Amino acid sequence: MFVSLNQIKQARANLAGVIIPTPLQDSSTFSKLSGNQIFLKTENLQKTGSFKIRGAYNKIANLTSDEQSRGVVAFSAGNHGAGTAYAAQRLGLRATVVMPENPVTSKKNAIESYGARAIEYGTTSIAMFEKAYQLHQEEGLTMVHPFDDLDIIAGQGTIGLELLHELPELDAVIVPVSGGGLISGIAAAVKELKPTIKVIGVNTEGATAMYTSLQHGHPVEVEKVNTIADGLMAKKPGELTFAHTKRYVDDLVLVKESEIADCVSLMAERAKLVVEPSGAAAMAALINGHIHLRNKKVAVMVSGGNISFELYQTLLKEYNEKNYKKSEVVK
Repeated sequence: MFVSLNQIKQARANLAGVIIPTPLQDSSTFSKLSGNQIFLKTENLQKTGSFKIRGAYNKIANLTSDEQSRGVVAFSAGNHGAGTAYAAQRLGLRATVVMPENPVTSKKNAIESYGARAIEYGTTSIAMFEKAYQLHQEEGLTMVHPFDDLDIIAGQGTIGLELLHELPELDAVIVPVSGGGLISGIAAAVKELKPTIKVIGVNTEGATAMYTSLQHGHPVEVEKVNTIADGLMAKKPGELTFAHTKRYVDDLVLVKESEIADCVSLMAERAKLVVEPSGAAAMAALINGHIHLRNKKVAVMVSGGNISFELYQTLLKEYNEKNYKKSEVVK
């Protein structure tokens, strides 16, 4: 089962007045570094600080009155949880979010500030899902899955509509991949409207669920996830998202953890954007030669900006120290 273009357009209507149609920001620095004309799709500036509000709101808005009345439950490292909590608050519903143990404090605070109950449980997406499913069964809460749901995919696909509206001559789009909801929606939208556009996904070397699944030909659970990008920590893609990725996505590459870390600081320095590691993954893959595009108009997804101050300070410090040492060698 695949999301339709009509479903994505309906999601756009559902989201009107709720989300920000985020700007597509061109960058001379990243254009030079990659040999392409680069445009940043700045979802780090979106409501709740990431693209996740699109899918979460669309899903909850499409629930029946009975499903809404029972309240909703989600599992998330933070961004989907914040999107779900914000959407539930706006629609007047109760929300519960299962987060990993020792979550990013700012992400938990954001979820609770939207009136949701946050429960810490487990350290992987599988463990969090199991807890959320338990609450679904015991308390009757309606599950709002972070990626493997057609309404979620349709909501994320509204980004694809915006990209083509802002840049009809788009040649390629690069998207970070976790469970696959974002790339599934974007790819379905742009490929149905302009099949020549290349859609390229990015997994980090520390979390290779979709990459490994594509190699096996079906969704598989990876043994280990260890990544700086907590927004990309899915251990297994969904059946729906795997099918969409296999059908619509042209390539999926890996990026190093260290390259993501450096790119967070580089995007602050040169694009003046605060991004979390998952939001820097797509650009990191492009400028470090993992994606082979030249002289193309390329949209790069900056998927989120919810990074803890502690991690941000650490990454900026390490980046500055590294560049200082390089400058000393040159002298």
